[in-house]
Amino acid sequence: MKKPIRPDATELLRQMESGERTAVSIVTEHLERLEANQARLNAATHVFKDEALAEAKNPRSGLLSGLPISIKETIGMAGQTVTAGSRRMPPIAHTEDAPVVQKLRDAGAIILARSNVPEFAMAGETDNLIYGRTNNPLDESRVPGGSSGGEGALVGSGSTALGIGTDILGSIRIPAAFCGVVGFKPTSSAVSKQGIWPDLQGLFLDSWLGVGPLTRSVRDARLVYGVIANAPLPEAKSPSGLRLIIPRQFELEAQADCINAAYTMAQTVLEMAGLVTEERPFPDVKTHFLNLQQILAAELEKPFYEMLVTADGQKFSLATETLKQAVRRGTIYSGLFQLIAIVPIIKPRKAGRVAEIIRTYEQARADLYQLLGEDGVLLLPTIGVLAPKHGQMNRASLRPGVNGTVTAMTFCNYMNLSAITVPAWKDPDPETGLVPGVMLACAPGAEAALLDAAAVLEAGIS
Repeated sequence: MKKPIRPDATELLRQMESGERTAVSIVTEHLERLEANQARLNAATHVFKDEALAEAKNPRSGLLSGLPISIKETIGMAGQTVTAGSRRMPPIAHTEDAPVVQKLRDAGAIILARSNVPEFAMAGETDNLIYGRTNNPLDESRVPGGSSGGEGALVGSGSTALGIGTDILGSIRIPAAFCGVVGFKPTSSAVSKQGIWPDLQGLFLDSWLGVGPLTRSVRDARLVYGVIANAPLPEAKSPSGLRLIIPRQFELEAQADCINAAYTMAQTVLEMAGLVTEERPFPDVKTHFLNLQQILAAELEKPFYEMLVTADGQKFSLATETLKQAVRRGTIYSGLFQLIAIVPIIKPRKAGRVAEIIRTYEQARADLYQLLGEDGVLLLPTIGVLAPKHGQMNRASLRPGVNGTVTAMTFCNYMNLSAITVPAWKDPDPETGLVPGVMLACAPGAEAALLDAAAVLEAGIS
């Protein structure tokens, strides 16, 4: 499987600026590709063909002027409803754009489509009872990841030039890695989450959730982040002299040789670019991961049950749903059911346990931020599996216990790090042709250094 040869967003902007192409031609090309791909991928929940073509005739000026983009279905748009892929949850109507959408429009971006999600955006497979299943653009028999799986499929298939997703446990980076594109999850407060479902204000989980882009290149990710972020970025520069943190004693599992090969190549590339390697122990990852499951169960159980009350007041019953799932007549997506079903097993029983876990995380964050500083970049494999066949990802990921294939991914969420995954097209799996992802992460505020290092990494492994 070869890397798709398509101009990235930055190149498309250059072509429009030079007069080689127009916004109309670029939007039309992407719409045609989107429509051709929709039948096989089912990545879009809504396509705004007429609106996009009309806007392309006179696009707003700005950093993204004329670029065709997509937006995750859980992000509010004026005149649209958010369903989160749920037949039970009453749709949420939006009369105005979420601030992140407004910033994109103000910069001249043209929205072509909204993208599919797993129900409640809480699974690694993108499927639901409203819009159905999304397929991976590299291999339709495989998952595109989740929960921003529709975005991964749209960007990975060239149907949109870039997309915007959300990430609470890998929901941007898993689809990016599975679909062979770049995915950037900023820290939780870097980009506004106003108007975005779910609203987790008041919960510790809110500090795990970030909003960011899926793109064709690292420079595109930097460009989009500069538009949507609350604070501007300095100009790109050489990453030489940055500290490259190599973790030891980190609970990890790689189920394909190419994942380890790509990781080794990434370290070599970054060292040759002048980054200075430091090996550091991370012995507490196993404990942190088990605590993660307890926090999820404790903080999401009540909101999930409340959101699953239907418009006519019918409450959700796990016992009733279990029977319905057994005869394939469930009222919720099977992946969401698997998650809710394990909540009674993993939720903490001891009074004060949640507060105790949060204190543990907060101390671990403080220690990690001190270690990373403004010049430290942590190198990790993105995820320990290549895109699985449909039906396999949820079974592998939605289970109690430590799952070493996703420990690196989730580490960046509960530690509230900015993290970016880059596809290693130079190290494809010889059997499937699929490509692994390599991830870099940094402390809050060090995103410029992270993106500087990621650009060098991309040049060496993609």
